[in-house]
Amino acid sequence: MVSNRTSSAPVLDIEPDLTERLEQQYKASPTQRRWTVPHISSQTKMRLKIGISVVMFASLFLFGKIDLSKSWEIAMHANLWFLGSAVVLYLSSTLINAYRWQLLANAVGLRKPFFKLVQFCFVGLFFNLFLPSTVGGDFSRCYYLSKGTGRYGGAAYSVLADRAVGIAVLFMFASLGILLGPGGSEMAWALKAPIFLGTIGIFGVLPFMPKLTKKLLGEHNFITKKFNDSSAKVYWQDKNLIGVSLGLSVLMQVVVVTVHILIGYALGLTTIPLWYYFVFYPSVAVLGFITPSFNGIGIREWAYTYFLTMVGIDNSHALTYAIMWLGLTTITSLFGGIVYVAGHFKISKEEAEKLQSQAV
Repeated sequence: MVSNRTSSAPVLDIEPDLTERLEQQYKASPTQRRWTVPHISSQTKMRLKIGISVVMFASLFLFGKIDLSKSWEIAMHANLWFLGSAVVLYLSSTLINAYRWQLLANAVGLRKPFFKLVQFCFVGLFFNLFLPSTVGGDFSRCYYLSKGTGRYGGAAYSVLADRAVGIAVLFMFASLGILLGPGGSEMAWALKAPIFLGTIGIFGVLPFMPKLTKKLLGEHNFITKKFNDSSAKVYWQDKNLIGVSLGLSVLMQVVVVTVHILIGYALGLTTIPLWYYFVFYPSVAVLGFITPSFNGIGIREWAYTYFLTMVGIDNSHALTYAIMWLGLTTITSLFGGIVYVAGHFKISKEEAEKLQSQAV
């Protein structure tokens, strides 16, 4: 969740004719053409991400000194009451996500009933995990929100804003966790630097983008116009809206951290200080987000093992913890699949191809 639900879905293209413009410039300039990076298809990118996840996940078993029989025994003796509570609480966090998105969508004139947005969020989770290369969660949310209105751009702005406020809090928590918690000082700078730079960029640059684009690109640049003249400008003008959205993001993070605490209790990990959950979860989530992989799988498992062993948890318990979290997110995505089927949210092949063609 970003919630913390970070995704490998494609980036949204909210300027439909941008690709055509770039192609014209490309054809008109032989000099630039020689230096153009070869295009990599979305299918190839997805295969590479899956390959990275498989290698990382497998290496955890090969080099992580994991006692699989012990991990299995730990899983079989997990407290089902705590696990069940974690599942219910994690599912309920989608309600907060939907409400935050509703506020941001309303701001650009796209109004949908709260229950519908809850459904869209669950369906998005399903697409993120099971159909990332076809549509993706962000694309599906834009499609359903804008369906029948012709306002795909406005829907894209709302989804991007929803992502931004969620990721902002995630990066902030991760940076504080690395600076204040054990294990942060020993983390490689190759991992810490993107987190710190992301935090600085989000809180130090993003709030000033309308003014920066005017100054650096000029008032007539199409990127400048997107920040200053489109419906997205409301996100820089309405400080109260962004403040409430950030507050809801903090609440979401607290809920997800509570889910992690319940998983720890389910596995008998009562020696982990409660404050430490606020340290390692955001760091793990951001690492899964910034590292090329299939939905962070493989990366997260390594990260969970690293942070948990820093407070005296053995590798077998740490891996079991990571697998439990993976299972919980998978269950939530499968629930999204049930919503997708029961709610008749099918997207035709033609519509899916149209959405996919808008990916950068």
